[in-house]
Amino acid sequence: MKILVACRAIDNMAGGVERMSSALMNEMVARGHEVGLFTWDQKDATSFYAHDPKIKWTKLDMGNPFEKAPLSTKFKRFPKIRKAVKEFSPDIIIGFQQAPFISIKIATQGLNIPIIAAERNSPLRLDHMSSGKYRHIIFNSFRLANGITIQCEGHRAGYPAYLHDKMTCIPNPVFPASCQASPANSKTPRILLSVGRLSYQKSPEILVKAFDQIAGDFPDWEFHLAGDGERRALVEETVDKSVHKERIRLLGAQKDTARLYCNSHLFALASRWEGFPNAVAEASAHGLPCVGFAECGGMSDVIKHDATGHLATGNQNVVTLAKSLSALMADDAKRAEMGANAKEAMKEFAPNVIFDQWEHYFESMLKS
Repeated sequence: MKILVACRAIDNMAGGVERMSSALMNEMVARGHEVGLFTWDQKDATSFYAHDPKIKWTKLDMGNPFEKAPLSTKFKRFPKIRKAVKEFSPDIIIGFQQAPFISIKIATQGLNIPIIAAERNSPLRLDHMSSGKYRHIIFNSFRLANGITIQCEGHRAGYPAYLHDKMTCIPNPVFPASCQASPANSKTPRILLSVGRLSYQKSPEILVKAFDQIAGDFPDWEFHLAGDGERRALVEETVDKSVHKERIRLLGAQKDTARLYCNSHLFALASRWEGFPNAVAEASAHGLPCVGFAECGGMSDVIKHDATGHLATGNQNVVTLAKSLSALMADDAKRAEMGANAKEAMKEFAPNVIFDQWEHYFESMLKS
């Protein structure tokens, strides 16, 4: 089977889309399939994640993929996209996220190649973004897909009923942990950890504020935040205003996140929405109990309240988040129990299970 994966841009990017697309491509090559990658990157782009050398990477190299292109440039891109697709001659195409899917769909009209729209986010994101006013256009564009993949079953209800029959839920794989945390370890300082991009979606400043509210009750705890991004200045400003700023550490982007998980006692993510909360799943696989917001799309599919962690009421509520954090920071036995449960729960997302689902899905799409 010849599979073409289309992503907007992956140049030195370490996000969920880049990681998942790379893992999927590498695995499909390992299973004997021919895999191509098409991105809107410039010609000197490099991948943060390792790619099997057998993967043929075609870069559009027409303008900056991180900037909105004028209409004239968009129209000039279509013939080049079509040519690249015809040269690779795939049996099936998967477009990661809506914009690459639409561009590929338009450029390949008449080629009769099945195209999958791989949604990598919760539809609830549209409640938090200016593009939400175009949700009807966005949702209707998915009618053009031969199939749609979502990462969490809970996302399905956020889409119009006319798309439900096209949808298949395939979560992200959660790879086995190389080490295990000891959430009840008496070693000090005890660490509340968060790993994620410093972005509007992840809202890390909310975690800083929540920790600041309760830090006085837990003098042996520190908050460590790993990640970088456009919201760093806001996070630094929030830390500077904290009366406990000496116990808040901004670690920047980290490649060795396993070490962070295994040296921590509790994990939290304050996202507004998630497609699939990879960091929460990774922390869980390392035996850490996790805290997130109940109304964050995707979070309740991974965190089981009072079993593998806590779901704070609402979304972006500093008070309820602080309450959930406090409840687990105060209870060593509960953290140990939840951490063990979390590790066990992640077996549902074992890589061989998830990649089998992808391979069977591709095969079923071709048959249909």
